[in-house]
Amino acid sequence: MATLSNSNIQEFSDRKEEFLDEKADIERSDVVLEEEEENSCIEAVRAVVPITDDPSLPVMTFRFWVLSTLFSIIGAMINQYYYFRTTSGTFSIYFVNLATYGMGVAMARTLPTGSISVFGYSMSMNSGPFNIKEHCLMGIAVSTASTYAYAIDILAATDLNLKYRIPTLGSLILILTTQCLGYGMAGMLRKFLVYPAQMVWWANLVQVVFYNAMHNTDEFKSKRMIRGWSYMKFFWVICGCMFIYEFLPQWLAPMFVFMDWICWIKPFDFDFWALFSSFSGSGIMSISLDWNSIGGSTMWLPLATQVCLYGGMVLSYWIILPILWLNNIMGAKTLGAPLTPSLFYSNGTKFQVTNFMNSDHTLNEGEYNAGPPATMTPMYALNFFWSFVSLAGCVTHIAFFHGRDILDSWKASVGSSTEDIHTKKMRVYPEMPQSWYAIFYVIMVALSIFTCYEYDLQLPWWGFLIACVLGWVMTLPVCALVAITGYGPGLNVITELICGYMLPGRPIANMVFKTYGYMVMGQCQNLLQDLKLGHYMKIPPRAMFVAQFWGTIVGGLFNYMTMILIINSHRDILDGTETDPTGLWTGNSPATFWGSALIFGALGPKRMFSSEGNYGFVFYGFVLGAIIPIILWALSKKFPNVQWGKFNIALVASGMSFFPYGLTQSVLVCIITFMISQFYLHRYHKNWWNKYIFILSAALDTGAAFTGLVVFLFLGGGVSPTLSVAVPSWWANYYTPEGNNAPYLFTDRCGAFNGSWTSGTL
Repeated sequence: MATLSNSNIQEFSDRKEEFLDEKADIERSDVVLEEEEENSCIEAVRAVVPITDDPSLPVMTFRFWVLSTLFSIIGAMINQYYYFRTTSGTFSIYFVNLATYGMGVAMARTLPTGSISVFGYSMSMNSGPFNIKEHCLMGIAVSTASTYAYAIDILAATDLNLKYRIPTLGSLILILTTQCLGYGMAGMLRKFLVYPAQMVWWANLVQVVFYNAMHNTDEFKSKRMIRGWSYMKFFWVICGCMFIYEFLPQWLAPMFVFMDWICWIKPFDFDFWALFSSFSGSGIMSISLDWNSIGGSTMWLPLATQVCLYGGMVLSYWIILPILWLNNIMGAKTLGAPLTPSLFYSNGTKFQVTNFMNSDHTLNEGEYNAGPPATMTPMYALNFFWSFVSLAGCVTHIAFFHGRDILDSWKASVGSSTEDIHTKKMRVYPEMPQSWYAIFYVIMVALSIFTCYEYDLQLPWWGFLIACVLGWVMTLPVCALVAITGYGPGLNVITELICGYMLPGRPIANMVFKTYGYMVMGQCQNLLQDLKLGHYMKIPPRAMFVAQFWGTIVGGLFNYMTMILIINSHRDILDGTETDPTGLWTGNSPATFWGSALIFGALGPKRMFSSEGNYGFVFYGFVLGAIIPIILWALSKKFPNVQWGKFNIALVASGMSFFPYGLTQSVLVCIITFMISQFYLHRYHKNWWNKYIFILSAALDTGAAFTGLVVFLFLGGGVSPTLSVAVPSWWANYYTPEGNNAPYLFTDRCGAFNGSWTSGTL
């Protein structure tokens, strides 16, 4: 018998090791393939959202409570501060993410590991390395707090216009209930609007990439950008370049924001001004070189969504408006600017509803009926028409094209074998009981009714319940549309009209009904989007509940405190009694909210939209919006090879009513941007698109936001009027020593400053 030599034994051993290694590699490959097969059915989600999770990472840490509270206070105060300023500003969530990352890492390195107790709850001051989950949860809490409470409009309007301040307790309950009703709804609807894979919530994908890039997670370590850069190096280089560039349009050369180049041919022609000025007209073929006018969302929102939106804008503002204007249909030229929400008499004189008000802020019908009726510009009337088309179209489009998918995906999200991989990963965490959200919602309803009666807000209990029903009916289709397409209509117009018919002559009730009906859906949408972000980042549901509620409480409290401080110190300026010598403070926002309440609550939609009047046609928008999706759905059954569902009348109509007050400078550049990104790059360079587009979008938006903050605080007088720095007059920042743009109307070099038109008038 042959014996094995040492060399044979060694060779056999080496081959055995190779075999075992190959077997291990095959097993690992099988696991990867199995996970890939289970990955999301949405291509963009597969590209950027990791399917791994580490349930051991601590979330509700001491660092979370400290940093989320600090930045929630700052965000709430800054956004409320901007509410009363002439120049707008934003509290960028990317700034919050960057700042909390640096501070979180520093706290992890320096804090002791001892424990502290708060209300009997003990936690470690330093729970280890700063991790991605607690970081994301901080951002969610801060984003909840940094959205200024819509109820502030009611409080500021009554305080400044009626000289009546709702007591502090009633004000705080009003803020709390308007914010938290949507919160309760979000919790109860999450199985429909969060768990299914089809509910993408597109804006969250940018955040997912941003958090993973900052924390250099395993999935992102192997990804290298141009020149071998890491994701964060690429982010900082692009962000820095945009930060420097944005000083040009935001400060040095404001004409670059409104480059109405066709208007320069005949700048003092009335027709050219109306059709080519982007400040208050159609802005046909106008160009904006300001990234704030474009926005990163144009780079990643679905192509079909943007084609519908911008197609609607082109149809409405580049085609319909010129036809109405040049033919003076419905007195378009007589009423002055093509895009304005103001009311007029038929001869073009401005109508002031306050001239016909009684002391209790109801309409004096005798005085009003004795004179000529109020009228509105054709485009403003069409804005209502298109809003109704959008709302009805949203409901029927979702019902016919996505209803079965939503139902099937909901069934799949609650335990079937085909459920989304991210939903399956979340099953390791204790769920937030549905009953908790339901009880929370009932408590908020009771508090809301108590507030309406106790503080005389003119809204009866049955009116409030109708507002709640409206919110429930519209939230599912609208939020589903936003989750699937990235965009959806609001309820502000329909709520004003319903209350105007239901409770005529009650402007305060109109404001309250609008806030509960519109904001409940709006707040629910924001919270659902955050819940989806937590879903992608694998944050425990109960931690999400606490973080969102904490952000709501802190944000509402400091919104209110900031409002009171500003009104107390600048009341005469904000209510119009005096003119602000610095030009920095304004009460336009609460004045606009109050004016809308007077028009719909006091004057009433019955007068404006009667069947005998000029604007009775607006209600046919409901019929048009309801019918078109049904026709398209029927065509999809007859001709299944054509993607009829991509044509969304709700989005087209939203685009057609996108600029009711002007500022149309972004249409052309947005079309160019999304065609390059979503058509060319996504179709022909998909790997490049998957790798770069979301982090590129975040970097560009962050750089532009940082520039706006620096300009506002240190160059525009935000911190102190003494820090206001005026740029010398030059061709891209033209102004006279008197502080105007004479002989032009505005920086866009279009329109006659003194109204002396050379041609184009009637």
